[in-house]
Amino acid sequence: MAILVHNQSPDWNEELYLGTLERAIPDPQNPPSGLVAHFAGPREGGGWQVIDVWESEEQLRAFLEGAVLPAAKELGAPPFDTVVTEVRNSLIP
Repeated sequence: MAILVHNQSPDWNEELYLGTLERAIPDPQNPPSGLVAHFAGPREGGGWQVIDVWESEEQLRAFLEGAVLPAAKELGAPPFDTVVTEVRNSLIP
């Protein structure tokens, strides 16, 4: 079952996001297994958000624990909130 993931923090910014992304996915042509789609941008009122679609929560957790969290820690980035929900519908034109 596919999942929708919303990561966000009022304390993140584009610089922290890009630094973490470069470390977590050094080759964008070779994304992590299970990643279907990835979107990122500023939050209304400040901060940063990332919205992903993953094939499974297990694949997401493996990527977060194995790549994203270590990369963010290396940069001294603050924690972020993560909400995971089931994908019930998609429309890709």
